[in-house]
Amino acid sequence: MKTRCIIAIILGLTLAAFLAGCGEKPTGSSNGVVSISVWHPWGGSQKERLAEVVEEFNRTHPNIKVRAVFTPNDLDSNQKFFTSVAANKPPDAIFVDGPQVAAWAEQGAIQPLDDYIAQSAIKPTDYFAPCWEQTSYRGKIWAMTYCADPNFAFAWNKKVFRDCGLDPEKPPTTIEELDKFNDRITKIESGRIIRIGIIPWAQFGNANATFTWGWAFGGGFYDPVAHKITANDPKVVKAMEWMTSYARKYDPNKINAFTQGFGSRDQNPFYIGRIAMQCLHISQIDDINTYAPDLNYGLTFIPAPSTGEMHSSWVGGWCLGIPKGSKHPKEAWEFIRWCCRDPKGTEAVGRLQSLLPGYRKSPFLDEVRKRRGYSQFLDILEACRHQRPVMPAQSFYMGSLERAVDYCIYGKMTPKQALDASALETQTELDLRLAGR
Repeated sequence: MKTRCIIAIILGLTLAAFLAGCGEKPTGSSNGVVSISVWHPWGGSQKERLAEVVEEFNRTHPNIKVRAVFTPNDLDSNQKFFTSVAANKPPDAIFVDGPQVAAWAEQGAIQPLDDYIAQSAIKPTDYFAPCWEQTSYRGKIWAMTYCADPNFAFAWNKKVFRDCGLDPEKPPTTIEELDKFNDRITKIESGRIIRIGIIPWAQFGNANATFTWGWAFGGGFYDPVAHKITANDPKVVKAMEWMTSYARKYDPNKINAFTQGFGSRDQNPFYIGRIAMQCLHISQIDDINTYAPDLNYGLTFIPAPSTGEMHSSWVGGWCLGIPKGSKHPKEAWEFIRWCCRDPKGTEAVGRLQSLLPGYRKSPFLDEVRKRRGYSQFLDILEACRHQRPVMPAQSFYMGSLERAVDYCIYGKMTPKQALDASALETQTELDLRLAGR
């Protein structure tokens, strides 16, 4: 496999400056204990929770000592990591977001895990299918799913439903019902939105909203056999037409004015009943328990049109991989295997970080069933069929979809025009990357 040109570009950077400034302690072996570094993307409370996971691993593996090192990571900028690979000074293991796996594999930044997987007798059926698929590229497995994000649950505020004369125990199950409920709930005074049923593109970004509703409408985004981008699938176009019809109905400027006055915690508009329905991420369960413990809400599957895919959902989540040039790949693999496949390890990750494992036999999933809110996400995870397209232009694709939604919301393009443009520009980028340029 050809190494992507970004590695060659990074080789031109001043590696001495990197090595002097990275602050890394050397890994190695002392008194029979192998010390390895693991780069992770978390700050705040998740950093502290990961430290507890690492402590438990170190306690149960006396011959390996893991040091967790915070290193910013997003879909666009991972310069420090690629510089470390080019300098042959990478961490021993690294967290990689699901959509990054194919790109990092194509660029030669991580190594395949198939031999380790075979030695550990790990099977694809050990995992929820999308969790396995998101790490599979060009016939090899490049990472293991550390946590599974079922995207998304459909949440509704039961108090608002009751206040509007709707049955609080009966959420909409179809798009047609969702539109009717929205009309019943939305309140406008003197031209200002006071309360709204739903904003289809809100919460977690335009691209994620497009994936979510596009699959619910029965569409597809990528043909992996033909390596073809299908953003302009007619059913995805239908989903975009529906999403952005709310902008035409309520005026995007008035929607923006409505949403700007809220915060993300105790003043979240869903928590205080100003938005009655939304796509909810699993991370919000802890926020609700902390900032709105008395919120009366329900969770279920995303509504779909009568001609679409019922119980539609998709999986994201962080994975763990071994960088090219890792000095201690066997020890790195043991940490990955323990976190991502071992019953005790996956239970520790779930218990300490409140994350759902991708390993379907983890004992933590039994505990999930007892937790308020989480059991519905497990139902969604078990029904999941999709993951974001596994190909090396994923970051570009998401940026393209972000722009496409904006073009439609503000009337600069029709949904068909915007998605045709997205398919064309992403296909061009993908072809270049597959050609090694």
